[in-house]
Amino acid sequence: MNAPCQTMQDRIAEHVLGLLDQAQADALLQHIDSCPGCREHLRALEQDSHLLVHMGQDQEDLMDGRIQATIRALKALPSPQVQISTWRKIMASSIFKLAAAAVIIVTVSLTALLGPKPTTGPSLIPPLLASAMAAENTLFIGSQVVHIKNEITVYPTPAAREWGYSWMPMTSLKADGQFRFDQLKLAVEDQSYTVTDQAWYDPPTGRFVRVLQTDKAVIFANSYDSEFVYTSKVSPEGKLQITKQLIGDKFTPPQKPGDFFGLAAGMQSDLDKKDSKVLGTEIGRLEDGTAVHVFKVGFADPNGQVQAFWLLKIRDDDTTIAQKEFIVDGQVHISIRRVFAKPTDRPEINWDLAELSGVNTSGAQATVLSDMVIPNVSVQHMVEKADFETYVFKTTPAWAKDPTIIDCFDPASLGKRMFIFACRADDHRHMVLVQSPSYNMMLGQVVKPGTPVYTSPNGFKVIDGGRSQWMAGILLQSAYAWIKEAPAENRIGFILESPAGTFPALAINGPVSDEELHGLIDSLVPAKEYLKSN
Repeated sequence: MNAPCQTMQDRIAEHVLGLLDQAQADALLQHIDSCPGCREHLRALEQDSHLLVHMGQDQEDLMDGRIQATIRALKALPSPQVQISTWRKIMASSIFKLAAAAVIIVTVSLTALLGPKPTTGPSLIPPLLASAMAAENTLFIGSQVVHIKNEITVYPTPAAREWGYSWMPMTSLKADGQFRFDQLKLAVEDQSYTVTDQAWYDPPTGRFVRVLQTDKAVIFANSYDSEFVYTSKVSPEGKLQITKQLIGDKFTPPQKPGDFFGLAAGMQSDLDKKDSKVLGTEIGRLEDGTAVHVFKVGFADPNGQVQAFWLLKIRDDDTTIAQKEFIVDGQVHISIRRVFAKPTDRPEINWDLAELSGVNTSGAQATVLSDMVIPNVSVQHMVEKADFETYVFKTTPAWAKDPTIIDCFDPASLGKRMFIFACRADDHRHMVLVQSPSYNMMLGQVVKPGTPVYTSPNGFKVIDGGRSQWMAGILLQSAYAWIKEAPAENRIGFILESPAGTFPALAINGPVSDEELHGLIDSLVPAKEYLKSN
């Protein structure tokens, strides 16, 4: 193949992703149209023809008009195809990076930053960061109401534009005393904007009010008045509605308010254990000149690169957390800043949120979507919520306990749900199985050229995950809240292909024999059939 043809074929992935300027895109299409060799090359590679169809239809909302126009242009060519090397480039592109970034957000915020050992930096959390975690809860003691104000600033980064929106997890309190895991969905604007997150907390009683708003409208509120829990929702007309529920007999308010309201919310537990993902520390200053220590927290991709991470800025004067920044591809994606934490006589919003009822939310750049993560769901729930064929283990393997099923948003497929099976094991070989629409689309392209290492009588194929330790680390880390142990060095991972054409991903926190693996795969049955027989 001559050099120009190789260059043009290498640019197909960039073209699909909209990374070429107009002149480069025009040149590519003109070359394909006029070069019989390149056109024949595209026709010959049939095995990945459906990739562009998937990207053009299932993921249409994730792409801007230019990418859609690119796909339409390529579809207009006779029998357009893409080779597997092109798919690998797409997987390494910013779209895949952002999907990985979404995993990092969930992992960092909900599973306490634990994961595989970092290749650089200390394996134990530095004392200053540990002190900052403790300092958050000291803000919520005393006899006076405490007023906390944080600002969440959203930046129009290329990553945010490519994704179509930004988001971060948050929690709200339910009447049974448990937390509901929600998603704060943040629109992408031409300019940066700020969401104000305010809370008032009464230490003697545990009463609180929490309100989120943009400069245009209040978007969410949650409170507790010693008798009822109040939560807002938005009506079809765009009005804020307040619901109240009587607390249960076993209800207790948050025991560590810093875990709920503080700037370290979701980042408290277990940061003092080994293997926390602190990748480095440096000295810096805030905009007002305050001296800080800055901690970099994240994990590496399969190539050893840290594409997305958190920066935690700890004040030197009182060791409290001053700011968190989420960095994607070298740019600040989201910044969360402590404005103040101070005592006050009473909250500005009543404990029952009465004055917020009926408030218009129209025009707000942010919304709160409930139930980003629903833990401990049933097989029946999974069958009802999934829009693809799901599977369960007919029998739990001898070394593991019965699985917990977690239902959560699929970060890379808008409006769809993914399901995580988490099984703890006394011998530490914890097991995680993830089934999701995004995995079905993405992993299927990766494994097509591979050879199954095992084909089960039930029709399942087992394909080695390639860089399986990295993938297994993500799966195990995503379920840390349930398996409660960091991924082991000898963890293993596999991609499965089901009889229905879905692609679950399996991770085991340690080695298994062929007999154990085969028995595990052989026990997989469609969830619908499992319900009929149980």
